Amino acid sequence: MLIAPIAIGASMLVTFIIIPTFVPPPHPTDVCLKALNKETFQLFPRIQIFVDGHQKWLPDNVGRLPLNGKDCVRSIRTDQVGDVVHVEYVRPIRLTLDDFMNVYTNHTSMITVVDNSTTPAQLQTLNLTNYNIKYSYYSEQGNFVYVGKPSETPAFPSDNKLVDRIELASKSSTNK
Repeated sequence: MLIAPIAIGASMLVTFIIIPTFVPPPHPTDVCLKALNKETFQLFPRIQIFVDGHQKWLPDNVGRLPLNGKDCVRSIRTDQVGDVVHVEYVRPIRLTLDDFMNVYTNHTSMITVVDNSTTPAQLQTLNLTNYNIKYSYYSEQGNFVYVGKPSETPAFPSDNKLVDRIELASKSSTNK
């Protein structure tokens, strides 16, 4: 009579405590979504990029890189050229500019921006090591608050009112 309850208890212990301790689940930004625009949790924060004082746009393919030879769309991505980022997941998650930058750079020092000052708009690949970078977010006080690194920005809120900013200044132009 006691074998069944003991077996159930042991399996619950393994499932909920032992496995997550030794094999934690992947970070939400490392997960490939199975379907797009189907998840219950969706946010649309804005991220502005300025390069040497000129606003650039995010390309439409951030967070859409193949993984293990298969198409992969991440939980944080862009859907179109501009400054709007799409966060989508099966449950509410707290992501910041740091999470976006990890996906955007694909853990390298390179990013691609869209220069829409030309016709047609042109893609530019930038090596972040050639720039001094400032990160900021628009505060409730009505101004941008600078932070030392992207992980210090607030999490993207559910009201979609947060605006993060990345300012890149060429090291060659600041040394003159």
